[in-house]
Amino acid sequence: MRTFFICFLCLVNHLAISQDKIEIEYLAHSSFKIHAENKTILLDPFADKIWIGYNFPENQEADAVFSTHPHYDHDGGIFLGFPPYWKDKIPFYSEPGNYSIGKIKVKGIKGKHSDPYGKEFKQKNTIWIIEVAGIRIAHLGDNGPLSEENLKELTAIDILMIPIDAQYHILKKEELKTVINQVKPRIIIPMHYKIPELEEDPEALDDLGILAPYLKGRNNVVKLETNKLTIKKEDIPLKQRYFVFKHSPLVTK
Repeated sequence: MRTFFICFLCLVNHLAISQDKIEIEYLAHSSFKIHAENKTILLDPFADKIWIGYNFPENQEADAVFSTHPHYDHDGGIFLGFPPYWKDKIPFYSEPGNYSIGKIKVKGIKGKHSDPYGKEFKQKNTIWIIEVAGIRIAHLGDNGPLSEENLKELTAIDILMIPIDAQYHILKKEELKTVINQVKPRIIIPMHYKIPELEEDPEALDDLGILAPYLKGRNNVVKLETNKLTIKKEDIPLKQRYFVFKHSPLVTK
């Protein structure tokens, strides 16, 4: 089994990525960077030590920043009035629409934040669909159950970034199962779960669960040894698998 996975998990520095490959880099929480075609986009950066107890790595380079919604753990603190490092330096997008960052195509579709959260901004949540090198990635942010309109857009998704934790903080157990069955991604990347080793007080974040209990007993889990994955379209497994990343070593308490 391990030999099979090694053949398609090409973990290399993103500077050496060929045109038919992309690199997914996990920072922590729901934040990722996608490197492809000499461009980089940053998804859902979090503010330092607000709710989650760790810092966002300083001065992350990107050609654009995309945020799913105005919570501090997804917009870097903008909604609360804390200007992040990229303000006035890197283009920032949060509204539905079509965007091009070089050859990376990004489409934002209107979703809805899971209940009962986000009412202070009318439960806005933009689902991002990223397409590059023939690979389609969806980042759900904190979306709740998907609407029929959402499902019309979320077709042929290869990689789904979805909130999963053992307390089902965002998507309840049956909701999570339904979303995965509806979208049918070939790779599932869990996000938005508690990372105890980064928390100054792991017991304080009692409304967010860890990931391990959800994964227990599943035989389709790939646990990466780093926070980066380089992959091309033909390497995506035919059978659905969970890919679990290490958090970035740059993220600190």
